[in-house]
Amino acid sequence: MSVFSTNLINFSLDASDKEDAISKMAAMVVGAGRGSDAAQITKDVLARDEMGTPQVDGVAIPHARTSGVSQSSVAVARCINKNVIFDAEEGPAEVLFMILVPDEAGDEHITILSSLARRLMDEDFTKALRVTNDPAELVGLLENQENG
Repeated sequence: MSVFSTNLINFSLDASDKEDAISKMAAMVVGAGRGSDAAQITKDVLARDEMGTPQVDGVAIPHARTSGVSQSSVAVARCINKNVIFDAEEGPAEVLFMILVPDEAGDEHITILSSLARRLMDEDFTKALRVTNDPAELVGLLENQENG
């Protein structure tokens, strides 16, 4: 099963700050049936964020191993405001990829993270992230890139 899903995409996330964004994305993961504890997911992602969250060109990638999910998942959101800041030097994040893997998944989140980081070097890919408004199209792009 893919880590990507149309019900893990929000093109208009309204978040007051990164904690609010993570909390809302955690609720999205639980709502999609891929987790059972949004509070635990939020806690684990924020704890991992203490060590730093990768962010480049307005794309932030919070990630964590967490007992709050039952399967590896990547939630994707575009922020509608400028309040979500993971790295003050980078400024606000426009696009968020929240990578979540079960505790027993080892370093799977690092594999997903490095794959995403490579794809973010592709200008066409990053443009599509910002303009695509069809969840199925975005999942197709993400899965195609993942396998490509």
